[in-house]
Amino acid sequence: MTFPAPTDSVLRPRGVTVLVTALGLTMTAAFGCSAPTGTAEADDSTVRVVLVDAAPPSLPLLAEKNGDFTAQGLDVSISSLPSTHITSFASSLGWEYDIAWGTPADVIAAAAQGHDITVVAGAYVDSHERPQAQMYAAEPGTVDSATDLSGKRLAVPSLSGTLFLAVLTSLNRAGVDIDGVQLVEVPFSDMLRKLDAGQVDAIATVQPYMNAVEAAGHRPLGDPFLSVDSPAVAGMWVADRAWAENNPGTISSFVAALNSADWWASSHEEETRAFLSSALEMPREAAAEAPLPDWDSSISPEALTPWIRAVASSGQVHGTLPKAEDLVPAPRKD
Repeated sequence: MTFPAPTDSVLRPRGVTVLVTALGLTMTAAFGCSAPTGTAEADDSTVRVVLVDAAPPSLPLLAEKNGDFTAQGLDVSISSLPSTHITSFASSLGWEYDIAWGTPADVIAAAAQGHDITVVAGAYVDSHERPQAQMYAAEPGTVDSATDLSGKRLAVPSLSGTLFLAVLTSLNRAGVDIDGVQLVEVPFSDMLRKLDAGQVDAIATVQPYMNAVEAAGHRPLGDPFLSVDSPAVAGMWVADRAWAENNPGTISSFVAALNSADWWASSHEEETRAFLSSALEMPREAAAEAPLPDWDSSISPEALTPWIRAVASSGQVHGTLPKAEDLVPAPRKD
């Protein structure tokens, strides 16, 4: 399957109304749907997008605000769900939703469970220059590096998902016996309090919480995403395969709109931060300090391969793991 290259777009401001709440990359609420995956062709100008309440998948919100979708001839509706787990709503793709946000671990797990999905675009990458995740050890404390976490209490937001997978990979690479680490589920919003109180020895958190942890003087142990790949593709946009094959022009226009919004954000960081603060109900001071996600719509099988290896090593996913080239379509050759 091939998709055509995106076209250029122009900007036309318009409003946006989105039901979104606190920022987070991994939450445990789940959404289910019993309807079978649809295979009918959708209207070429109508796109139903579903994302989660976080900064990395928020680029479609900015594209809607700026009129990029309208400029591409698309009628886009955006829904927000409290779960990052695409496995909880993959059955809705092609039926209730057309394009969904997904993180690598959950996209791979959904494919392994038999959902016939395909990656239609990248969403953002994590890098040393613009990190979106970090592990921290309590200061003062006895943990100086990830190798010291054996026998310690490490707070994670969930015992599944991409951040958890990255933490497992980071511990493995540090030579730490994972069975010897006490992994404790703690919401992002409560991690700093527990670290300050000595209730955990270390935490794995994300933006915008990282700045407050660093301001409190706790010791960074490294970005777990970068233990998988560097830079690491940490988010992507996914669709039902049949819908994607029937709507290559729609996908091209969707990607072009995202690229236009990304271009605008890169030269209007202050306005972008203000928008995210409002749309995500994020404290303005947190939005002002946290680096913007490194949005990037490009994607390749090579970018997904390290995540498939990490999933295989973790033993978390049961079933036949997909091949990267089966999840990521080849680019169109003109």
